[in-house]
Amino acid sequence: MKYSTKNIILSLLLLLFSAPIVAQSDLIFSQHGMNQKLFNPATINDNGMLNLDLMARQQWIGFPDAPSVQFVGAELFMEDQPMGLKFGFINQTAGKEITRQMALSYAYQVRLSQVLFAQFGLSAGFYQRKILFSELTFEQGNEPFIKSDESVLKPDFSFGFEVFWNRFTLGMAANHLTTPNRKATVFKIPLHNHFYLTYRHQLEQDISLISGIFWHQQGSLNRLQLDMQFDFGSWEAGLAYRHQDALIFIAGINLSEYIRLSYAYDLGISKIANYNSGTHEISLQFGIPRRGGAFLSPRFLD
Repeated sequence: MKYSTKNIILSLLLLLFSAPIVAQSDLIFSQHGMNQKLFNPATINDNGMLNLDLMARQQWIGFPDAPSVQFVGAELFMEDQPMGLKFGFINQTAGKEITRQMALSYAYQVRLSQVLFAQFGLSAGFYQRKILFSELTFEQGNEPFIKSDESVLKPDFSFGFEVFWNRFTLGMAANHLTTPNRKATVFKIPLHNHFYLTYRHQLEQDISLISGIFWHQQGSLNRLQLDMQFDFGSWEAGLAYRHQDALIFIAGINLSEYIRLSYAYDLGISKIANYNSGTHEISLQFGIPRRGGAFLSPRFLD
């Protein structure tokens, strides 16, 4: 059964004009640690370096107008103060919808003991939502959807925290704080919540296992992801399961002491998997050392 252009467009229209609670959702990423970096303003690595991130995700290969996202970010933790700053820019497309988000985040670290500390973060920025109504067409007669393109620019704020105890990390983040779910529209992104718990188990001197549970929530929409990743020092391999959505394969390698390349492939298990050949996600992470490049934390590129 082919997925016709008419069906695709009708589906997009249903997404655009259905209940506000499902009008717009941020894409969820597959690689370990990537969601925290993008969605939690408290996630800033204290490793003595300027960290740069580039990432691209193409969802549902072979499906027309499938969602895609690109991310550029930079973060820096102060050398003499328990605080850090980061900047992020996200470009996301889904059908004829385009969402761009830009934010500056501030994180403050509170150290309670040698093995227990927390980071709290706030971010402020804006997002632009654009819908290309003029590019929507129907199958029969190729008639255009008679409506001009629309675009809005809105302020955007997020809050989050992370607590570190021994090898455990507990985190929470709330995005789009100014829009309660009941007031969301196609141009107002609703409140998103993220919760996660990870544990790093040291198997041998250079081998560790990082496991985690992640929950992403937007109104009545929920996504649960279970994550397991082996870190062999210079390379990594992992497996994850996103409930009713995908089985995820993850791999990464250190190209040098300061550069890491990571890749994830989502093998779909939902009904839409019949109409695409999976999802690809790739990231490139750079660490620019300061004062000789001494590592202050093993959390670099975690």
